[in-house]
Amino acid sequence: MFLRSGKSTDGWALIGFGVFACIFSAIGLSGGFGLAPGGRAGTLIFLGIPLGIAAIIAGVLSLNRDGRRPEN
Repeated sequence: MFLRSGKSTDGWALIGFGVFACIFSAIGLSGGFGLAPGGRAGTLIFLGIPLGIAAIIAGVLSLNRDGRRPEN
């Protein structure tokens, strides 16, 4: 439904996840969720920005690769 002929939406999904991870982490680091939580939530907050940046870069590279792929 969302696919164009010969193209995928993986790049856009990675970019969306990266933006979400960065925003979630920024809110958590600024104290939006109260004191810094421990456990999995704390790990996600501290690793959100590097993980988000990596996902955004991977998404842009995926879009670039799809852009150079010849049409069928």
